Amino acid sequence: MTSLEIRDLGVKFESRQILSKLNLTIEAGAFAAILGPSGCGKTTLLRTIAGLITPSEGTIRFGKQLVSVSSLVLPPHKRNIGYVPQEGGLFPHLNVAENVGFALGKKISRDERQSIIESMLTLVGLSGFEKRLPQELSGGQQTRIALARALAMKPAMVLLDEPFAALDQALRAGISEEVVALLKSTNTTTVMVTHDREDALVSADVIALMRSGSVVQSGTPAEVYLKPISADVAESTGDVVTIPAVQSNEGRYFSILHHSEGLPQDGLKGELLVRPEEIRISANSTASRVTATISRINYYGHDALLELEFAGMAKLIRARVAGPMNFEVGQTVFVEHQGPIRWVSGNATRE
Repeated sequence: MTSLEIRDLGVKFESRQILSKLNLTIEAGAFAAILGPSGCGKTTLLRTIAGLITPSEGTIRFGKQLVSVSSLVLPPHKRNIGYVPQEGGLFPHLNVAENVGFALGKKISRDERQSIIESMLTLVGLSGFEKRLPQELSGGQQTRIALARALAMKPAMVLLDEPFAALDQALRAGISEEVVALLKSTNTTTVMVTHDREDALVSADVIALMRSGSVVQSGTPAEVYLKPISADVAESTGDVVTIPAVQSNEGRYFSILHHSEGLPQDGLKGELLVRPEEIRISANSTASRVTATISRINYYGHDALLELEFAGMAKLIRARVAGPMNFEVGQTVFVEHQGPIRWVSGNATRE
């Protein structure tokens, strides 16, 4: 196991800045997910950690070892990294055993090589597949073989570049769960790049959210989901509703859902970030609930997403209702917010 520490990392391709002042710390043995939209620099970051890209500035440390600084860049083969690219990177002309054994080099005996290959295939649940070619395997099996090859060299760290992207949705959840459980059982420090927020929330011990070449927020899945620093960041981990609001001089928050008697003229203008599942809907009125009309229902079976219309507000607000759904379009309902207050002032909700 080894920790990862990145400080003020920068990467340029010709005149274009891809990564800028990027900072990230991952504890030894942790499973980290790098989450962000396409083009934000996730894969560039992973390849830079692997030593495949030379940064223009900043430092990278594996534990106490400095592997990248302006005057020193340790080559990939000396970093003890297991790297699994997006498509698995299996050699099509080599069978499974040869693919797994490729990472071991030529300095070990034939018997030791065979023993390691067999133990790796047992570890990923594919004993007996030694003679098969990659094209004879399913997508999920190819992912596990690529992981077996990465683990065969007993790496200090494993890097995964969207390892489940090529799998269909039905297969992805099961394979993802198996691979994550396998890596955690070996206590291997893992960094996984993904744009799938469910993969990140379910799998990771720590999530790093990227925007425009930098990590804008990191923390446990609960921390980044419950306490996002902006609407853009909140959308990285789940659906979010932005509600115009005012913070009074006394520190109270006023919005259509909070003290809805009207927004005060004095105070700081901004927005509240609300998750749709935090908006509770009832057919019964109370003093704390406000009136709304259901304008649309998207029914998903296990839950439903409702769009609510409020008097005096043009914007519709989404609310998620779990379980059996007894509401209808056009129905008047009574609504309240039950969740944390996430306040952002001014235009801070859009980066």
